[in-house]
This record gives sequence, structure tokens and C-alpha cells, in this order.
Amino acid sequence: MADSVLTKEQGLALLSKLAQDDAFRSHFEQKPAEALFRMGVPAELICCLPAKCLCTCKLAPKSDMAAAKSRLEANHDLNLLAFFIPNPRVTG
Repeated sequence: MADSVLTKEQGLALLSKLAQDDAFRSHFEQKPAEALFRMGVPAELICCLPAKCLCTCKLAPKSDMAAAKSRLEANHDLNLLAFFIPNPRVTG
């Protein structure tokens, strides 16, 4: 089965929360799958995300998340997002 990816909209919402919301960041560092589910990502998508995306981790600084969100917003051709959360990369 192929790995799932977040939609651009889901990626933007996630990066926004990781750039601004300290409580969400803490929750995501401890329980990424639960944090994604609570922000509205369907369980069916979460269970098929690459395992490294769901590991507990220390996140990159909020400024890095905000920069990744800005790059994603500027990339109008990108329809989906796949990245390893601690160090987000926008590709397309």
C-alpha cells in the first residue's frame, strides 16, 4: 500500500498550528497521530502516513514552521504535502 500524504490545505493547517500554538506543538511532539486526528485529519489517512511522520520528536523552531508554511502558500501548483515534521520540506 502506498503511503498517504496530507493535502495542501491539511499541510497549511498543520504548519500554522506548529508555527503558532504551543499547546498543539507539545501535543504533536508527544502524540503526533492523536494531534493530527484532533485537528481533523481522517484516521484512515493518518494510519497510512509514513511511520517516520508519526514518531515522537523534537520539532524545529516555530520560525522554521512559519517559513515552510509561507513556501507552501507560495507554491500554487502543489496539491499535496509529504514531509518529516521536525524539518519540513516543501517540494513540488
